[in-house]
Amino acid sequence: MVKRKLPILFLVATLLLSASGCSEAVPDAAQTEALPSQETQETQNPPSEPPTAAPSSTSASAESPAPALPKAPTSLDEILSSEEPAGLFAGSKYDESMVKAELDKLSKGMADGDIYARLLQLIGENYQQEKSTFDRLEQVNYRQALLSLDPADPASAPKTERKMNIEVVLDASGSMAEKVNGGVKMELAKKSIQDFLASSSKQSNVGLRVFGHKGSGADKDKALSCAQTELVYPLGSYDAARFQNSLQKFDPKGWTGIATALEAARDDLKNVHREGAETIIYLVTDGIETCGGNPVEVAKSIHQSDLKAVVNLIGFDVNDEAQRQLKAVAEAGGGTYTTVKDKQALEQVFKKYLEELYKENSNWMQETIDDVWNQYQTEEQELIDTRQKMLDKVSAEYERLQAAVSYLREKELLEKKQKSQLLTWIDDRWLDLSRYADDRWVDIGDKMDAEWINASEEVEHRWMENGRLLDSKSGKITLRIPSLRIAKMRIKPIRNKPIRVDF
Repeated sequence: MVKRKLPILFLVATLLLSASGCSEAVPDAAQTEALPSQETQETQNPPSEPPTAAPSSTSASAESPAPALPKAPTSLDEILSSEEPAGLFAGSKYDESMVKAELDKLSKGMADGDIYARLLQLIGENYQQEKSTFDRLEQVNYRQALLSLDPADPASAPKTERKMNIEVVLDASGSMAEKVNGGVKMELAKKSIQDFLASSSKQSNVGLRVFGHKGSGADKDKALSCAQTELVYPLGSYDAARFQNSLQKFDPKGWTGIATALEAARDDLKNVHREGAETIIYLVTDGIETCGGNPVEVAKSIHQSDLKAVVNLIGFDVNDEAQRQLKAVAEAGGGTYTTVKDKQALEQVFKKYLEELYKENSNWMQETIDDVWNQYQTEEQELIDTRQKMLDKVSAEYERLQAAVSYLREKELLEKKQKSQLLTWIDDRWLDLSRYADDRWVDIGDKMDAEWINASEEVEHRWMENGRLLDSKSGKITLRIPSLRIAKMRIKPIRNKPIRVDF
């Protein structure tokens, strides 16, 4: 009977021992959470691009879940539009020892996308500033730069059609009815002024203001005569019929109010003035100020104002005292004074002024082209600097990202396949950004060249047109040859992804 009971007791003991062993193998809640998640296990077959990053299950707990990492940008559009700031140790803040300290905190078995996102958080760069600069430079338009600064201004026009402002101020006091060699002063002055303004550039605003044409030379009419001055031909393009009609509106009658007439001319010119325009006043008189004004001070204020107008004077058959006063007025106005005695001398002085306009046309052309060239050079240099800055950032980022991956592999925090995948993303990022910087440099630079050449040709075309018009009036024949301008050669370097061998 005893022999039969032993197997039963042995069986019971065996069962009890087995039950005890099974209870030790069951993990508690904390141990369950420490196991690799299904997502972590899937990294054995890495995806072709970083997945949406999630918190690493190896470092998370139920009480304090780790914050989710953002999805790392992979396409060029995503990289350039990313609003994520530059990495904690990007650019000049890079510190290799501190980066390694952060990498040591990563857990083995993290998803590829999580690792890549974390690397960018640490040492990735932001390229929005370079992209913004490229986009701005792409809008360059040097022909637009030739336009008036105020497009709402009715008098505005391209600088290639710059309105030179010319106003003649003519003395119509009683003494202008006197005769000199060749005819009556007033009639000679009218004819010379008409020929002069008719010969001015098509791009010039011209006007005629007279003074002393009201009342008489009698004392009783002095106040009336001195106060009256009239813009008989408002500033605008020259029209022969209208100008001829304006000359019929006045005859020599009263007193010589030079200061008052100059003040009125200043107001006329203010109405059509814009930045960069050349403004000239030609005053023709046969006497000194007789209305109590101070023409020297007025001329000085005109020349020193925003107009920067030049005041030239012609003294028509005047005495020594008048010459001294008129010369002082011209000097204060930044201009020249010329004395004439007869018809021939008057014609010669206006011919000289015409030659000065001829020179001004050439000077204006060169100044305008220089302005365009200076703007082109400044912006092209900014383009070159922006490209180089971006390439430097890309290169530094590339080397640091590679070094970080190698460090993680050395610390056995990466599998070989993970390292390969990360390096592939890093290579793609480097190649896309480098090619982008090269492409923008070439495309925008080519556009700048074309805009600069077109704007310069437009200026030279107007210069030649104006010159031919002046030639026809002055009897000169001048050879004008436009400059030959060639676009620059920009050759992009050949960039290819490195060939890597897994090891």
